[in-house]
Amino acid sequence: MKKEDSPFKVLHLLMLPDTEHTLTYGDKLVLMDNIGVSSEMNSVSDFVSTSYPFKLTFALAMFCRRGFMRVRLNLKEYTLAENDVLVVLPGSIGECLEISADMELVLIGLSDYWPMREQQTSLTMDFLKFFTSTALMHISQADMEESMQLYYQMRAKLEQPDYVYRLEAVTGYLQVLFYNSYQWISEYNRRQSQQVENRRQQLFDAFLKLVQAHYMEHRSMTYYAGELCLTPKYLSQVILEVSGRYATDWIRDYVILDAKALLKSGKYTVQQVGDLLNFSNASFFGKYFKAAVGCTPRKYMLQ
Repeated sequence: MKKEDSPFKVLHLLMLPDTEHTLTYGDKLVLMDNIGVSSEMNSVSDFVSTSYPFKLTFALAMFCRRGFMRVRLNLKEYTLAENDVLVVLPGSIGECLEISADMELVLIGLSDYWPMREQQTSLTMDFLKFFTSTALMHISQADMEESMQLYYQMRAKLEQPDYVYRLEAVTGYLQVLFYNSYQWISEYNRRQSQQVENRRQQLFDAFLKLVQAHYMEHRSMTYYAGELCLTPKYLSQVILEVSGRYATDWIRDYVILDAKALLKSGKYTVQQVGDLLNFSNASFFGKYFKAAVGCTPRKYMLQ
């Protein structure tokens, strides 16, 4: 498809609305917000609530102070609400679906990634990787307030026409903002990791509870995986990662522990112990026991 035939309106950085709350630095940076602007004169709201999809050629960070906005980015829907940050990478296809009348929004538009060039490549890639998979992040009230302070400091520098190092100063503020975002990403990933670990620990606990209740009848991973609505392969992997032992070892240990107690009780023969533990025959029980303990059930009884 030719570029001119694209169904999407191409949006360039300098096409952002030029209002009394818009500041630009050449074709590199645009800062704008609708804070303190009446809804009747809200150009930012008019812009983001456009009814047609558009393709961005620049990077855009949107900080929500109040209200909400629903958007569709690259076929995914997001709801931007209070203390949320939406990062739209160049080349993204966006469309606004709904916006609240009380929305307060701060926009930072960048023509490229020039503030990130002096930073570590690995951090930059982590940033791009994260916001490629999900455009939305929720931050704390304190993090939002700090972000707004950085935003207003950038505005203050841009509004000093005689300040020789405006670009350098603004770049510094942007780099702080980017490093903060790396911290947010790190904390988010840590929370996600903890949730995964908690989930795996819960699966391990549930598995042991099932084994304790059913080891006499069931020694197959298929049964326990089925009870937990998982595949045997995945359940085995989780048990190994959480406990450092194979799931089949846990099942075997419950069986052997009970077998030892029954054999040493003096009340049952080897055949009877095998029957109590639901082995198909004494020979199979003997092989199972010897593989685990190193001796036959009969020898174990006589020790």
